[in-house]
Amino acid sequence: MIGLFKKLIVLFPIFSMALLLCCAKTSEKKDLKSEESRSAGPNFDFALPDLSGKISSLKDFKGKVFIINFWATWCPACEEEIPKLNELQERYKNEGLVVLGIALDKDSLNLVEPFVQKKGIAYPILKGDEQVLRSLKDFSGIPTTLIMDQKGNIKKKYDGSFDKDDLEKNLKELLR
Repeated sequence: MIGLFKKLIVLFPIFSMALLLCCAKTSEKKDLKSEESRSAGPNFDFALPDLSGKISSLKDFKGKVFIINFWATWCPACEEEIPKLNELQERYKNEGLVVLGIALDKDSLNLVEPFVQKKGIAYPILKGDEQVLRSLKDFSGIPTTLIMDQKGNIKKKYDGSFDKDDLEKNLKELLR
């Protein structure tokens, strides 16, 4: 009985996070216009470890256009986006694009690293936390994908799975 209680205590936070970050299947693209975009950039920041423990922050990527993809190993829609993100990273890396994945799994070291290797994720993965979610306005669940300009301003936000053609069109505008 005590063993069952201990398991429930461990599983409850994981289950709660899963419900909070329900895996969205549809996409809602938000264009962030001038005033909102200017305020979103400085208000959104992070300092998160990668899978080897090295800390990265938004400031490390200034001067680049980048995609930030919030995801988890248990999310089928997130898994479907991996090949698209790998392709975009490879196609536009010489033009100044950086793709970052922020994993929101609670047990990220034990779950994420083997998942990254198995799925062949070719872009950097950071271990997310609740603080990064609080700093992002209107976070509604995973997957969520941001396109950010060279100054660190959020230019597009996709709630749910993104349409690759639409995302690529928006990237090209920023990479010019």
